[in-house]
Amino acid sequence: MSGALSLLRALAEMDEALQKLTGRLADIAKEEVYLQGRIAQVDEEFARRKEEHRKLRLAAQERTAEVDATDAKIREYQRKLEFDIIPYKEMEFLREQVQILRAKLDELSEQAIKLMEAVEEDAKKLSQDEAAYRERRAQLEEEVKGLGRKGEELRREQEVLEAKRKELVSQLPAQLRQHYQNLRARFPNPVAYVNGQTCGGCHLRLSEATLLRLHEGREVVTCEHCSRFLVLRWA
Repeated sequence: MSGALSLLRALAEMDEALQKLTGRLADIAKEEVYLQGRIAQVDEEFARRKEEHRKLRLAAQERTAEVDATDAKIREYQRKLEFDIIPYKEMEFLREQVQILRAKLDELSEQAIKLMEAVEEDAKKLSQDEAAYRERRAQLEEEVKGLGRKGEELRREQEVLEAKRKELVSQLPAQLRQHYQNLRARFPNPVAYVNGQTCGGCHLRLSEATLLRLHEGREVVTCEHCSRFLVLRWA
């Protein structure tokens, strides 16, 4: 096999490796975007969870405030009944209001107690949920960091291959180099093996003359159909 063809084969194999690296880097980038989306999602879910607890606590506080306001109103009416000189009708009205407010106070107090108990229980659950959230977020962040490290590793490998590729390209004769670049613009595999008597790239039958030149191995041979560089085998 000619030295030029060996260079072309090596260049084709290197381009294939670079293409795979590019694909892997693209996959890593997509995975990073996905994981960042998952982090945003778990953040949003926990934010909603905290908001639910805040609303529950607020409801308990509002109900407790109603209890205090109702109790204060009862005390106000009782002071008027005990110490103020008021008409009989107003006295009867105040006594009726005190009874109504006391019934309301009992109901509100019961609701407030249940809400406070719910807040206390939910606070415990929230603490557990926060621990699970932080653990999950840390896992996702570590996965992102792992992908970043893998990406850096692949980019370093890519830089090494690109440097070697540049060196290989510089060793090719200008005519072969240009033809290779033209093929790369059209095909992912500028160098094709011969499968029996057909081109491994376009899968068309090769002429006897082409096969003979190929077997002689004295020159770089291209397919008369697709112009790919031809080799008998990859081994």
